Amino acid sequence: MSKYARCACWIALLMCAMALTACAQEKAPGKPIATLTFFDAGSADAILIETPGSAVLVDAGLKEDAPALIAALERAGVSKLDALIITHFDKDHVGGAAQVIEALPIGRAYEPDYEKHSKHVNAYRAALVKKGVASEALDANTAFELDGIDYDIDVANEAFYGEDEENDFSLVIRLTAGDARALLAGDAERARLIELLDEGDLKSGLLKVPHHGRYNKISPIFFAAVEPKHAVITSSEGEPEEDETVYALERAGAQVWLTRRDAVVAETDGRGWTVGQP
Repeated sequence: MSKYARCACWIALLMCAMALTACAQEKAPGKPIATLTFFDAGSADAILIETPGSAVLVDAGLKEDAPALIAALERAGVSKLDALIITHFDKDHVGGAAQVIEALPIGRAYEPDYEKHSKHVNAYRAALVKKGVASEALDANTAFELDGIDYDIDVANEAFYGEDEENDFSLVIRLTAGDARALLAGDAERARLIELLDEGDLKSGLLKVPHHGRYNKISPIFFAAVEPKHAVITSSEGEPEEDETVYALERAGAQVWLTRRDAVVAETDGRGWTVGQP
């Protein structure tokens, strides 16, 4: 082989190595741009959404669990919340809100636009007034951006779903962080899930399973539309998720995570989700 041929060969090998290095760098995981923590709050919801420059809490669990939730927020280094989103007014979603509002500065609060009077809702409203927190009852779909994360909040389409059917008033939150998406479905039941299916645009790598893993006939269709890689169920030992729900999620290709076993932490670098439990 001539020296020129050897030189060309070495150049080709060097270019190949550079290409492989670039490819490896492109595939290497980056720093998280968003972290979602689904707290172990029993059969209740409390979800922290963090970025390097923001913090949002979705629901606040039960009243009796509020001290533990506040302690968990403090351990996570959260000194203030940019927003508190209450998906609906059941006690396992709004129960701890008053104590959270009293404990931490909060930018603003978002809630569904329907009436409910209970000691938990009354305490929540009193805390908002006392701390001077602006609140907005959403009667139309709402979108905002915080520290590079897009929040799209989807509201219920109907003013009445039947007696004791307030789960279907749940605010449903779509999060977009780069190419990674998450769908937080509150306690949505059949009527609300049908609305979401009709609206479309549900595909998300991460799903907060609606209504603590309760199963209904529309669940498999909903899961198939979302196509989650990871599905988080907020359940408890006393009120566990239903086996049919877990089976339907696994059929849809999801790895299922249960908060009754521990908190669930999901991170994204803007490309996909990495999920685990401490």
